[in-house]
Amino acid sequence: MSETAGSSEDVKPRKSRAVQSFLSGDRTPMWFTVLLLGAGSFGTYFLAPQVNAQFEAQKIRTDFVIRNYGDLRAKMEDFQGLYSVVAQKLVTGESVQAEVFKLQEIVGRVTAQNLSLLPMFTTEGGPKAAAQVNAAMNGMLNVIFANAGKKIESEEERAAYNGEVVAATQKLVPPLLELYVRIGEVGRLRPTEKNTQLQKNN
Repeated sequence: MSETAGSSEDVKPRKSRAVQSFLSGDRTPMWFTVLLLGAGSFGTYFLAPQVNAQFEAQKIRTDFVIRNYGDLRAKMEDFQGLYSVVAQKLVTGESVQAEVFKLQEIVGRVTAQNLSLLPMFTTEGGPKAAAQVNAAMNGMLNVIFANAGKKIESEEERAAYNGEVVAATQKLVPPLLELYVRIGEVGRLRPTEKNTQLQKNN
């Protein structure tokens, strides 16, 4: 019995030394391989889903911003182009009722779109610019309403009227640029700030 017990005790140290020798072999240490496998499992089951979720969330935000940026730009192009036509027709005394209705429709659509963007902004610059854009567009319409039905014949009358149109139009430019920048910022598109001095070409 004593011999059996002694041999059993000798086997355990030999097994322990064998395992240690195997885990720290001359090639790639087994303990290092096991550690890598554990790290890989952690990345697969814990880190990867989080990273994928972040990428997916950013993709949704970027797609949303790009789509809304394109839609807003198209609406503003339609508005500014039609506004120029209406402003010229007033001088010649032509009817602009249909065009004014269209301008009001575009203002309403831009307002609704800007409202949909508000939850996406992370700073006050976005909502502030959106409100200023709406105010500027309404200000441009007010110039049309104020001069509708008037005779604009003399040079002084035309100069005064054109001055009102230009002033109202210029008030739209800064907040619209600011809104474009803030929309791009939401999608992390790194837009150029409106007051940035661009480098000259060599």
